[in-house]
Amino acid sequence: MTNTLPAPTENELKCLMVCLNYDSREGQLSDNFSNGGAAEFRAALGWNKEQVAALIGSMEKKGYGYMDEDGVNGEPVDIFWLSEAAVNMIFDMKEQGLVQ
Repeated sequence: MTNTLPAPTENELKCLMVCLNYDSREGQLSDNFSNGGAAEFRAALGWNKEQVAALIGSMEKKGYGYMDEDGVNGEPVDIFWLSEAAVNMIFDMKEQGLVQ
């Protein structure tokens, strides 16, 4: 698979990995649960809300995914959804032995 996204930083990659729910590309792409929350990112990195918000902004600009602005039933949610391109990038990196 050819990746057109820029390479993630170490911290971006940690957050992207938090969003994975399956061990296979096919499993991840066939489900719509490729997501993680800012609280999970803070826990993974040991960062505060402002630092994670800036990182999420960077990941959105790079095309790795987007924050859910709509919420559920009128209630705000704090979820970052991976793009299909980001899922493929992560599994490409796994196949190349660049990440576990």
